[in-house]
Amino acid sequence: MNKSWYGLLGACSGIALLAGAVSLPETAHAQFGGLTGMIINHMLNGGHYYRGGGCGRGCRERHSGSSDNNSQNDHNDSAAERGAPSMKDEDVQLAWIASLNGDAIAAPTDEGTGKSVSPLAKAIPKEQERDWTKAIQGILNKLSNNQDKRVTTPGDVTEYGIEQSLEAAIRDSHLDRFETFLGENWTPERSRAMVLDLVSADVDNLFKGNSRGYARKQDVDQLIQNAAQTAYRRIFELSELLAANRSAALFLQRLYQTYGDRVNDDLRENAADMLTRAANAAIGGRLDVALRQESALSQGSNAYAIRYRAERIVFDCLLENVDKISSSETAMAEPGEIQHRLEATAKKQCLPWLEKQFLSADGRSITPQQPMPLRTVWSADGPKDDLSMYGQAINELR
Repeated sequence: MNKSWYGLLGACSGIALLAGAVSLPETAHAQFGGLTGMIINHMLNGGHYYRGGGCGRGCRERHSGSSDNNSQNDHNDSAAERGAPSMKDEDVQLAWIASLNGDAIAAPTDEGTGKSVSPLAKAIPKEQERDWTKAIQGILNKLSNNQDKRVTTPGDVTEYGIEQSLEAAIRDSHLDRFETFLGENWTPERSRAMVLDLVSADVDNLFKGNSRGYARKQDVDQLIQNAAQTAYRRIFELSELLAANRSAALFLQRLYQTYGDRVNDDLRENAADMLTRAANAAIGGRLDVALRQESALSQGSNAYAIRYRAERIVFDCLLENVDKISSSETAMAEPGEIQHRLEATAKKQCLPWLEKQFLSADGRSITPQQPMPLRTVWSADGPKDDLSMYGQAINELR
């Protein structure tokens, strides 16, 4: 059994700290692509990344205004169309990201053994970024500094008012659901700090145009509402991406547990592509059409998160059938036979799982989806979770 996969699983559960607890330097953008680059874009720029090769123009968030936004759209488009790096590359990047949390974990090596991983770039946790009350003061200071000094009418934005608007926005956007997931680091402080950081970035825009020199409370309230919805979409997408990678890693781990050294180099190198092709085979068809239609009709939809969830469900389905897929009369099937069985199982066994989870009764639209804990496992009857995955606050949300 290659111990590196245990380290990978630890990385998947620990990586959620990037939602607000870690500040990544600019050099990380240049040094890392793939999964790491996607996460950096998520937290800083709201970028998207889809392993399956992109879900079309409709899936991309709409932007308007400056040429900078258009440039960002072009960057996101090209990233989506390129598809994903190999799972081997993603594994190394996941291990590096998890090491930012201060834990030395095992990472895959060419020799098949694990060793301690050192960070390839500096990333300093900033606990002050969890201080959302300080972030409110920063917003108030920005409002004060931008206000036209010739305007004698005082603004109506107060610290208490921002706090109330923030709490309402957290509830309305359902960000508080992530806070109930035990062990995933989506704490109330981090989610609030993330929302306020997005608000702070847009404060200057309130003073452009015919603003009469000061910002109105209703305009700040709208900024907070929009920021909370954006934060929800980004965290939902990131959460499902991590869950999909975790499910794929569990499939490969089961092969190692069952066959040990008989999992040859050829299978190790191609397993990621084999799983991805199987997932794409199941996701295509009616589900893909429904996803494209929803993303085209709904601005700011969760289309990317739903596609990652679809991959996650297929991987859980394949894991349930791993013995049938990989076994043979001599012990283990050849890689070519495993690939054939993966795709056949995805189309026959896993497609009904997807349709049950996503499609409406008429099969033309996507049913509303809600975030689920990382440890949730899908079955033919739907997701399997229990109260041990949640904090006490879950009772208030149900």
